[in-house]
Amino acid sequence: MAIEKARGVIIRLSDYSETSQVVTFLTDAFGKVSAIAKGAKRAKSSTGGALDMLTLNEIVFSESPSGGLATLREARALEQFPGLRAATERYYAGLYFAELAGIFGEGTEGTSEHFDLLVASLAALSAAAVNVGNITAYFESHLLTASGLAPNLTRCARCGAGLQRNAAARLSLADGGLLCPKCPGGTAIGKGSLATLRRLFSSSVQGVSRLRMPKAIQSDVSGLLSAFIVYNARRVPRLSKYVKPALEAQWRKWAGPTEVQST
Repeated sequence: MAIEKARGVIIRLSDYSETSQVVTFLTDAFGKVSAIAKGAKRAKSSTGGALDMLTLNEIVFSESPSGGLATLREARALEQFPGLRAATERYYAGLYFAELAGIFGEGTEGTSEHFDLLVASLAALSAAAVNVGNITAYFESHLLTASGLAPNLTRCARCGAGLQRNAAARLSLADGGLLCPKCPGGTAIGKGSLATLRRLFSSSVQGVSRLRMPKAIQSDVSGLLSAFIVYNARRVPRLSKYVKPALEAQWRKWAGPTEVQST
């Protein structure tokens, strides 16, 4: 039975018994790892007590020969992101990030891109002064990129034709990006919203923290990101109602009737 070591953020946690927990980590080397933490709620356990959501840990675990739950042997907290618990808005945003990481983090063994993004985003949320909406937009956009699902914003997503940078544009979820004038369909997107979306996908988390968006553009960008998240996840994330209460209306604006029905 192989013993593995990794760093992992707790993205799901549930009680298994009076003393044990089932925990899912998004790790830097093994993708998602779900394990049973036997006796975790005992003060003298190998995890140092009950585990907590949205904490970064150094873990040692053994995989199950049958492919079921791994066994967590050790866990040591490396970062607890205390600022997340300073405000309900931040904590729910962190839980939303964890849910999305669980959805899009399948099959990420051997790569740390999703893990690095989650850690950086939780750290940004935990900062003293933070725009939660901006950090949420950063996480969503870069999660799509890490998952190979980022919209094509430079060429026609259907025929590959080049696009004039300042020309009127339409965006299609089904095609995965912008459409040229010759390709029908899609929903019109304003120049300001498109420019902001392009900047968002290319920005660092520090750059996004300083980004200022007019309310109308912020609504457009948030809705577009919601649309791509929902379309590719094939469901509305459960925690989104606490972070983006207008998500249902926002994403439907960008989805055609077929795209709505496919979720």
